[in-house]
Amino acid sequence: MAINLNFEKASIIANSFNKFNISTGNIEVCPHSMFYRYEGGVPIATTTSKEVVIDHTDSHTMVFGSTGSKKTRLVVMPTVKILGVAGESMIINDTKGELYYRLEGELAERGYNIIVLNLRDTKTGNCWNPLAIPYDMYLKGDMDKAAELVNDIAINLMVNNASPSNNNIDPYWNYSAADCFFGLTLLLFKYCKEHNQPSESVNISNLLILRRKLFERESYRHEHDEKLWKYAQEDNVIAAGLSGTITALERTKASILSIFDQNMRMFVIQPTLLEMLSRTDFDMGSITEQKTALFLITPDEKSSYHRLVSLFVKQSYEYLIGKAMQNLAGNVKIRLNYVLDEFGALPPITDMNSMIAAARSRDIRFLLVTQSKHQLIEHYGDAARTIIANCGNWIFLTSREMELLQELSQLCGENERKLPNISVFDLQHFNKEKGEALLLCGRYKPCKINLPDINEYYIPKTGNKIEFIVAKEVPLRRIIEQAPPVEYLLSKEEEKRLKLDIEDNDDDLF
Repeated sequence: MAINLNFEKASIIANSFNKFNISTGNIEVCPHSMFYRYEGGVPIATTTSKEVVIDHTDSHTMVFGSTGSKKTRLVVMPTVKILGVAGESMIINDTKGELYYRLEGELAERGYNIIVLNLRDTKTGNCWNPLAIPYDMYLKGDMDKAAELVNDIAINLMVNNASPSNNNIDPYWNYSAADCFFGLTLLLFKYCKEHNQPSESVNISNLLILRRKLFERESYRHEHDEKLWKYAQEDNVIAAGLSGTITALERTKASILSIFDQNMRMFVIQPTLLEMLSRTDFDMGSITEQKTALFLITPDEKSSYHRLVSLFVKQSYEYLIGKAMQNLAGNVKIRLNYVLDEFGALPPITDMNSMIAAARSRDIRFLLVTQSKHQLIEHYGDAARTIIANCGNWIFLTSREMELLQELSQLCGENERKLPNISVFDLQHFNKEKGEALLLCGRYKPCKINLPDINEYYIPKTGNKIEFIVAKEVPLRRIIEQAPPVEYLLSKEEEKRLKLDIEDNDDDLF
């Protein structure tokens, strides 16, 4: 393609950004970067065969590229490698586990705290209980924050797996199931706190048992379970969450519970997943206290676990923002980068448009990688435009999506002959092997760039010898016994008065 004077030269862009030497692994700090404490970032251009321009600023980055366009090899893997050199923390959506196996060893050599949530093989890696942080807030008396976090979980598990673009589905059922989940979770919190149960008892497994006890075969009309419902009604918030299901007509209640059970099915059929989600064995707050790389390994052949990735991103963001607000400057101590490969395939993250708008001032950045603009619109509706617009960098590799191609061509403007500076045809024919891409960076003119493949990045391990540092196997998690079921303790007088059936063991809630 001939040189276009309306396009920016990579060398001009390089004047404002740090540079990374791919043969030595050193970062050359830009003289104009005195306003930024951090040095790492996404590769956005090359100036020589050995020098990559990296955006060290607080800008978010959006990458567009269809399947097989080398998004991971040209952008995602190099980003993780460069951030590792810079010592910044990362939360990485790692489909198939290839990022972990390629880069974990190198990060460990650099002193990183490595955390692995392995949803591909739930018998290995670390554990994470999504109810632990909300329950901790509940115990501390912060009921509002606890309820907010529980509501986020309910919306993620019950509502956000349904596409907002599908208007044929009545949202009543999913939102009613979310209310039921919300009420059950707070009821579990209330019981465990008031009966001095261990924190480990607050988990998904006991939540499912509580659902069965409260709703099995008209059981809420049984004397014992009426007492359980009366116990729940002592808290207006819990009662409000559960009443829509408990007091509904039988067919309506059955439909709500069917939606609830369907969305919770992945927990029921996988005991090792329940065990993984029964406790948290790492400190969430340490992610921004020491340099950390957290890998969310997910299977790419099915989407059933994607909701947990979206939930973790949302919960970790909320929690770490809360910790940042406790600092005088209002930002995290170590910059956090969310590296979300296949972002467009994840269920919508609640309030993602607001998150990405507010993250920069907290020293949190997002690298969002998607196959198409349509994916984002399908999941986020109109909010997708806000998410895309808040990304200061757009990197386009290839696509057959006409709407995206036309938008990019229009954004690149026209020449003096009123012809597009880059046509829809040209956008579809970038050279894959040369790593050709289109960059829209801040207020710079569009720039045609070449990005080196991850195989061109070498980092010395010892002396002058250059070799890859191989990741160790994901550690096998020692299977522990499931946290004991919570007991619903009744006094002897209550047992006698209610004439509980000993055979049914009705003095146990679970």
